[in-house]
Amino acid sequence: MLRYLLWRLRFEVCNVKRLFGHGPNRVQYLAFGANLSDAILKERRITPLAVQPFTLKDYGLRFDHPSPWEGCGYASAEQAPGESLHGFLYALSGRDAARMDFYEVVPVLKRYRRTVVEQDGVELYFYQTNRSTRGLKPTAEYLGYIIKGLESHPGASAEYRNTIGAIETADPGKFVSSYMREQSRYRVGWQSFISDTYQQLSLKVFLHFIYKYSLTDHFIRHRAGFESKTE
Repeated sequence: MLRYLLWRLRFEVCNVKRLFGHGPNRVQYLAFGANLSDAILKERRITPLAVQPFTLKDYGLRFDHPSPWEGCGYASAEQAPGESLHGFLYALSGRDAARMDFYEVVPVLKRYRRTVVEQDGVELYFYQTNRSTRGLKPTAEYLGYIIKGLESHPGASAEYRNTIGAIETADPGKFVSSYMREQSRYRVGWQSFISDTYQQLSLKVFLHFIYKYSLTDHFIRHRAGFESKTE
């Protein structure tokens, strides 16, 4: 639980910095999952400074990043010679990029990591899973964000979008208590039960309260509205 609280505290610090503007730094972030959706970006108060379609060569879309629900996975990217990964390149301020790291659970909890690549003279980063797991499927809602986002991508043909749309989806199963931390193999019996119960309770508190509610989000919302009016 302490790790979750530390994650929230550091996130709040990033939000406070964002209240003072975008700052001088700029990075290029390649989105290919739910962040293709304008609705998701708006919900997260992330304001891209520029947007352009981008196709990353020799990488493929995978749904091997485990979600908190059994059998379901989020998007990641893996090296795959001959494949192409279609997404949108967002020019983000360093401060928004830092905030996006927290939404993707990179700092402290290290679910994803930033992977930096260079192609066609462009240095960019994307989020890659730290816990690749086979046999996972996206939910219909999650896959819908990707399909909708690719509709305006010139490199994503109708055939490609249909292929993505044909991916088998899964309904969320039971909560996976080891989402953040795997059970120790050395714990058995009552030790395993107590550890599993604690992890499950902590995870529910994290997802429904610590992750979802912010002390500074209200101010970020108003800051984003102010910036849009002054552009």
